[in-house]
Amino acid sequence: MSLRVRLRWGLAAVVLGLLFLAGAWLSLRTGTGARLDDDVRDTVLNTIGERVRQDLSTLARPLVIVVLGPLLVLLVLLAVVRRAWRRALAAVIVPIASTGVTLWLHREDPFGTGEAAFPSNHASLGLSLLVAVMLVWPAPIGRWGLFTGGIAALCVGLGNVSWYAHQPRDVVGSALLVGAVTTAVVALLGGDTANLADDVGRRDVVRSDH
Repeated sequence: MSLRVRLRWGLAAVVLGLLFLAGAWLSLRTGTGARLDDDVRDTVLNTIGERVRQDLSTLARPLVIVVLGPLLVLLVLLAVVRRAWRRALAAVIVPIASTGVTLWLHREDPFGTGEAAFPSNHASLGLSLLVAVMLVWPAPIGRWGLFTGGIAALCVGLGNVSWYAHQPRDVVGSALLVGAVTTAVVALLGGDTANLADDVGRRDVVRSDH
C-alpha cells in the first residue's frame, strides 16, 4: 500500500471520527436531533412487522456475536498460518478497540447526558466482528462481498433498534466509531490489511505480508 493510499485511509478515519462527534452532539444535545432520532425509531417500529422485528433483534444481538466470534478466531489462526500478519493483527485490534472505546464512553459519559446506551455496545461488537471477519477472510473481498457485508451490517443495525433495545443514534454512532477505528488501523498497518479485491480499488496494495 502506497503512502498516498495510507493517507487516504487516515483521512477517512479523521472524517468518520468527526462525524461520530457531530452525530453525538446533534442527537444527544439538540432538540432537533432528538426528534429526528425518535422519528427514525418510530418509522422502524411501525414499518416492520412485530415477528420480523423480534427475529432481527435475536439475530443482531446474541446470534451474530456467537457465530462471528468463533469464526473470527479460526480465520485469525488461518491467517497466522498463512503468514498474513497484518490482516490477522487488524482483525484482532478492530473489535477490541471498538468495544473498548464504546465501554469507555459508557463509563465516562463525555457528552454529559447520563446516557449509557450511546454508542450501542452490542452494535459496536457485532459490526466490528463483521468487519474483522472481512479483513481476515482468506480471499480478497470484492463488490459482492462488500454488498453482502453491508446487508449483514444493516441487519445488525436494525436488530438493535427493532425490539426497543436502542435508539437509532446509538447504532449510527457505533457504525461511525467502528468505521473510524477500522480505517485508522488499515492506515497504520498498511500492506494488504484492507483485503480488497482489484475491482474495488486494491491496485497499489502489496499482496504479501512477507
